[in-house]
Amino acid sequence: VRALQGPGREENTESQIYTFMPAAGGVGTTTLALQTAFQLHHSVTRGASTCVVDLNFQQGACAEYLDLEPRFDITEIENQPERLDRQLLDVMLSKHASGLCVLAAPAHPAEMRSFKTDVVVRMLDLVSAYFDNVVIDMPRTWFPWTETVLLGSNKLYIVAEMTVPCLRHTQRLIQAVYETAGKEVKPNVIVNRFEQKMFDNGIKQADVQEILGEHFVGGIANNYRLVREAVDRGVPLHEIDPNANVVNDLKKIILPEEAVPTRAKSRSLFGMGRGLLKRKAG
Repeated sequence: VRALQGPGREENTESQIYTFMPAAGGVGTTTLALQTAFQLHHSVTRGASTCVVDLNFQQGACAEYLDLEPRFDITEIENQPERLDRQLLDVMLSKHASGLCVLAAPAHPAEMRSFKTDVVVRMLDLVSAYFDNVVIDMPRTWFPWTETVLLGSNKLYIVAEMTVPCLRHTQRLIQAVYETAGKEVKPNVIVNRFEQKMFDNGIKQADVQEILGEHFVGGIANNYRLVREAVDRGVPLHEIDPNANVVNDLKKIILPEEAVPTRAKSRSLFGMGRGLLKRKAG
């Protein structure tokens, strides 16, 4: 069955665009973007056609994480974006067995290329015309088209981790988003590999909330073994363990109305990590 067969999404509905941006390298942005796409695709309330768009043309891994062949050849439309139509898009989409679609180009680590904004706009306009949910995996590098993508997003998630340098850079990234895209776009920060240990002297949730304020929307449990197995097997996280803490933590953020409630844990009385983020920059 071809991905774009049929009438596509309903004309009276607007495509919802979820954009994921890394605050640092290796924070798990691709894993969270893909799992978000699967959750939206299978959602009871928002379940509908969903497409992942990998805009990391240099080092993107969305297709590889799902053991799919990346089929998007950007050179075909680089000089003529209008050539990308419904038929060509369907040819360039990688289709997962679940029905999820991925638009990704083969990674070229040695090439650092920037494409005209028109190319990215045409690509996203066409994808959003045929899919109810669009999940974008952004590169770390800021390109001329980054602002356009941010302004077109319904939700922007910055993925960070629990280290002082990363959280500080996340602050700077939030400021950069506001300076570039204005107040129309609110950055929501997801802290990946979020750990709370009672006797740990490291960063606490209170520290994270203090530095990120209203932008902090939740943490994702550290479950390296599950994530590594999923990546190695080329399958989504929920296929290995549908009740995994990582899966449930993300659903609380993306689909709070569908999340399984969990019993609140007792809060630590040892706030020894407080103040770590206040140390002066060197």
